[in-house]
Amino acid sequence: MEKYNQRKNEQLGMNAATAANKLRKLIMFKLLKDSNKNVCYRCGKTIDSVEELSIEHKIPWLHSDNPKELFFDTDNIAFSHLKCNLAASRKDIKHDDTYIEKALYGGFSNSSITS
Repeated sequence: MEKYNQRKNEQLGMNAATAANKLRKLIMFKLLKDSNKNVCYRCGKTIDSVEELSIEHKIPWLHSDNPKELFFDTDNIAFSHLKCNLAASRKDIKHDDTYIEKALYGGFSNSSITS
């Protein structure tokens, strides 16, 4: 089996799991474009390339009360430009004291954090 996986990696020029993830993203982007749903959740502008595409959780799952449920909830998924998604993440961390507290202390804090 190892030799088979090595052959796949060599022929693809990358790890086969990485290649499979790239293929899934290409397929997803094609479906979004074909259905005219390649619109950014954050800025409302068109997502023009697969490199710009980001899958985003509308409600952050990390450090939530039920992270597994939020992570796999497809109603909690949106598509955005990668830069819009990253900017929103930075803003949440910078400006939301509750989010910062949960991120820093895993949701178990006796301290209060101020902006």
